[in-house]
Amino acid sequence: MNVKTINPFELPSLPLDNYLQLPSYQAIYFVFSEDEIAYIGKTKNLTQRLKAHNRRKQFTKMGDKTRIAWLECSDTQLLGQIETALINYFKPRLNGTNNPDASKRINTILSSEVYELVKNLAGIERRSQSQTAAILIEEALEARNLLQKNSLTDKGKGAA
Repeated sequence: MNVKTINPFELPSLPLDNYLQLPSYQAIYFVFSEDEIAYIGKTKNLTQRLKAHNRRKQFTKMGDKTRIAWLECSDTQLLGQIETALINYFKPRLNGTNNPDASKRINTILSSEVYELVKNLAGIERRSQSQTAAILIEEALEARNLLQKNSLTDKGKGAA
């Protein structure tokens, strides 16, 4: 594959706000706004990756015209090589930078039963156990309407 022949602006894409409508296959993905490619990544499940992406806040701050484009890659073993080649060629500004949101992590101990459920679900949905756990937590909070804008204070105290 010659990376010089790939134009991310001509690939299938969706607005960032529509990330839940992304296809669920493995791919190389590009985050861009207008004429700047800001980030390139690889994933085994595009929908789930963007749903749990630790840089989504950064992507959102790029503006209303931010889009996600993707290049389907059926060979899992080539994902990393293609991603590296594309990053080296396009030099996106966010790749290789510190992510201010990356340190927001929770360590927890799960019961054996819950751990096995998360592990099995991760295998079925082809994503990491930590991504699976993060998505499950987010979905539970959404179900309780806690993720609505301004529903939680900055100090972490929940609104009733």
